[in-house]
Amino acid sequence: MAAESPPSGSASPPRTDIQHETFGIHVTDDYVTVWQYRITMAAPEGEWQLVETLDQDNAPRLSLDYATVQAPDDDGYWIYSKSYDCAMDCE
Repeated sequence: MAAESPPSGSASPPRTDIQHETFGIHVTDDYVTVWQYRITMAAPEGEWQLVETLDQDNAPRLSLDYATVQAPDDDGYWIYSKSYDCAMDCE
């Protein structure tokens, strides 16, 4: 199930040298948190906005295009992608 807010302690993607409409996906043992770099009236240069948070218990399967993976850190890893789609493991 997708949540409207990020898990506690999570932060938006650390990259700022990114093209608009790019997705930043943070993968941990518990969650997959999806952000998108968007232009808005409040942020004409663009900023990261939360798309959804997925619980790993639902076995999310991601479909990405032109993805780049950053080296893992203490709390998971970041994937940057031009497109994003997700399907859940429905029983």
